[in-house]
This record gives sequence, structure tokens and C-alpha cells, in this order.
Amino acid sequence: MSGVEAIITHGDMDGVAAAGLYLYLRGNPESVVYLTEPYNLHSTLNHAVSSRYERLVITDLGVNPSTYRELVEKLRAIRELGTGIVWYDHHVWNENWVKGVREIGVELHLDTSTCATGVVAKYTEPLRQVDHEYVDQLVRGVCAGDLWRFDHWLGPYYIRLIRRRDKDSWKKRVLLYIASGQYWSSEFNSKVERHVDLELSLLSDKLVVYTKNINNYYRVAVVEDEEIIDSSFIAPYVMGRYNANVVVVASSNGKISFRSRGVSVRDLAVRLGGGGHSYAAGAKIRIPWYIRLLSKIQRKLLLVYVANLITRELERVLTYLGE
Repeated sequence: MSGVEAIITHGDMDGVAAAGLYLYLRGNPESVVYLTEPYNLHSTLNHAVSSRYERLVITDLGVNPSTYRELVEKLRAIRELGTGIVWYDHHVWNENWVKGVREIGVELHLDTSTCATGVVAKYTEPLRQVDHEYVDQLVRGVCAGDLWRFDHWLGPYYIRLIRRRDKDSWKKRVLLYIASGQYWSSEFNSKVERHVDLELSLLSDKLVVYTKNINNYYRVAVVEDEEIIDSSFIAPYVMGRYNANVVVVASSNGKISFRSRGVSVRDLAVRLGGGGHSYAAGAKIRIPWYIRLLSKIQRKLLLVYVANLITRELERVLTYLGE
């Protein structure tokens, strides 16, 4: 597929918006787009190896320590095919990762001061006349939600617009809207309204939450991932209601999301093979088969297992940091 450009991006709103904005700025809506998770990036790169694209763009995907070596090998193989690689990210990287990726010949744009959409806006050379008002609204809205600061009206709307379990077809539909220069469409309203109604119905019922204290100072609260509500909304609700320092949103497949106040959960996520930001991070852990099975009968078993694992690792992080 010589002459064709491919984009590999995270499947959340920031990843979709970053890819859409890149296409808008470059005036090339025909690029092939792959949506993936950080822990699957090394596998998704196989498409670039087999298809021999002219240019590969990666957005909103950090490095997972557990897959770094395999990731570098795939990137090197892609570069040896003559494919140019540009990577935009805003997560925290180890300096050795930065050096290793750049030595291969990857053009890496790393900026932790903004979201991935903001990184694309700052470091992409436009090949068209740009509507700066559109870019500004998009970046501020996406960053407001992704960085969990909600300082722009679009923040809570964007988080609900694209959710992890949404079909790729919907995510790519939103991406095409953004690539066309639209930061919002009337088509999005009904989806957001539907999710708000579902969230209110869930939060009005009693959530199953398990809490565990560390040194009588830190409290960890674990809640099961819910299909109808995003981690960015369920976590602060649980954090406030249970006065927790760390909230863990856990799935039976091992995917966990961290939200915190006063504790760097990125260090915790890295210990578990993941990554992210100081107060919002994630990882994927192995849940034993018997826990997955028994938790279908007693939901709290999953929460207890995850809480024991997380508090043990968090104690090690706090000891290392001298807290």
C-alpha cells in the first residue's frame, strides 16, 4: 500500500480527536485508522509491517513497560521498510524509552502539558488553511475531559460521546466529523442525553464498593466497571462518598483504571505494567480464573482480590517514595 498513510490511535475521546485533528490539519481524510489500547500497540503495529505504509502516525498511546522490547522491535522493522513514523503523546515516558524510540528514527512529539489532541495541534504542520477557532474549541474541550479538569463546557460532553465499549464504527464516525472541521454535531446530542439518564439511574442505586485502608491514612476504594458510566464519572463519585485517596475501577478481564488525589497512581500503574498520569492511570492485570468465575455469583470477590493486590503494590510505592 505504498503512498498510503496509517494512523494508530487510542480508542478514547482524546485518541479519536487527536487522529481526527491530524487528518484535518493535513487535509487527508483517506488515511487508514486503527483503534487500540496501549497494551495492544505492539500487536496493532503488525498491520503496518504487513501493509508497508508510506507513513505511520501514532497518537495518544504511551509505552507499557511489559511490552516495550517487543514494541521497539516492531518499530525498527517498520522503519527498515522505509516507512516514516511520527508519534504524538502526552503520557509520562521513561527517558530510556524516549532515547530508544528516537534512535530508531521515530519523530516523537512528547508533551505532558496538554492532552494528545493538544500535542497534535501544537506540533503538526498544517497543509491547509486552518480554522483556529475550531482547533481551539476542540483542544480545550477534549483536554478538559481527558485531563480530568473540566474547565471547558465540552469536557463532560466529550467523555460521554465516546466510551470504551462503543463500537469502532461509532468512534470512526465521530473521527470523520472532527476531520471535517466540526467539533460538535446535533447527532451527538441524543447519545450524550441517553448516557446521562443511565448514569443517574445507576448512581441512585447502591453501588458495590470495597474499601481498604493503608497505615490508617490512605484509603483505597475498588468499584466494578459499569458498562453505562465512564470511569471519569464513577471514580469521583466513589472518591467523595467513601473519602478515598485512590479509586480503582476494575473489570473482570483485568483492565483497571486509577483515579486519585494526593497519590501518584502512575507509579502504581507502571509497577503493574501500565502507565498514565499522576492522578489518572491504568493497567491490565491477570485475574485468576476462579476469581472471575466466583465473582459472577458474589460480585464483591473481584473487588476484594483487586483491593488486596492494589494495596500491596501501593504500600511498596509509598515506601519507595518515603511516605
